[in-house]
Amino acid sequence: MEENLNLPDVVIYGAGAIGASVCGWLTPIYNKVYLLARGKNAQAIKSKGLTLYQNSLDNKQVINVNIIEDLDEKPNATIVIIAVKNYDLEEVAKDIYSKLGDKPIIVALQNGVENQTILPKYFSKVIYGVIMISAWRNEPGVFGHRIKGYVIFGTLNNTLQAEMKDIKNSFSGGLKFRISQNIQDAIHTKLVFNLSNSILTLINNTEIDKESAPKFGHIYYSTLVEGINILEATGFKEHRLPGLVPWSVLKKTAKESNEISGTMVLNQLKGVSPNSMTQDIIIRQKAQSELEHLNGYLINLAKNLGISAPYNSTIYELCKFQFKKKPFKQLEVKDVWEIIRQKLN
Repeated sequence: MEENLNLPDVVIYGAGAIGASVCGWLTPIYNKVYLLARGKNAQAIKSKGLTLYQNSLDNKQVINVNIIEDLDEKPNATIVIIAVKNYDLEEVAKDIYSKLGDKPIIVALQNGVENQTILPKYFSKVIYGVIMISAWRNEPGVFGHRIKGYVIFGTLNNTLQAEMKDIKNSFSGGLKFRISQNIQDAIHTKLVFNLSNSILTLINNTEIDKESAPKFGHIYYSTLVEGINILEATGFKEHRLPGLVPWSVLKKTAKESNEISGTMVLNQLKGVSPNSMTQDIIIRQKAQSELEHLNGYLINLAKNLGISAPYNSTIYELCKFQFKKKPFKQLEVKDVWEIIRQKLN
């Protein structure tokens, strides 16, 4: 693509699976995208290019992307896409503000609502995005994904409509952006499915036998439907997010026999890549995760409403306890089932 000097500089802050993938998709159609990367990731991408692949490395594509290691290199950045997780967000926001002030439009791609507390302290032009991508990092500079997906984005008060249209139109050839007038509903609709991250990280779901499958299906769907009930009681509505199972289907499945729900969830998980919490806790053995920002947030909603949440509270408490253990070891389905059963009685 030829250099277009009229395009505004766009910085993607965060070179993890999401940030790197977005940069790789946008670069061929928008040549003023800059990926802020550091350490081994930056070195690998600078020397070998950014490697992206879908499902198998046989489908890999190497893309030459623009790398910066500090925002000082792009002081006139007009748009900053923040692709770090919630636990790094405050530090990143401070860095952006110290270098760029309140000038750029911020596009936030975190799960949950923690970014709604942090980012407005520093910036007046914040767009919140719900990114529907399953991606992971194999090694520095090499990233995989299942489906390219899309981004639903919007503002809390439905401002910045012209700016969002410009972003959508500028990036449409690389990644689909869809504007929503109900972004809170979209954020909370995805939150229901984010709850499964903790279940799949906590419970050993790769070696489930016939006896354990019904129990696993019951835990999985009951936890998600309990989350839906809490969100609906709070006043949130389902926002259609193509690619995700509708809430009505989840509710119907939760009412099926445990045998049916167990079979369904195991079929659903075939070929699924590690979720972000699994990547943090199991693959990278990090001390941090988004447990508080996702599960903890939902538990607090339930407490404020006086609603019982036995499934979610059990998963949350078990994760808090188990994640502190080094090395972390997943629990068996039957053990989690027994703890939940005791709480229900």
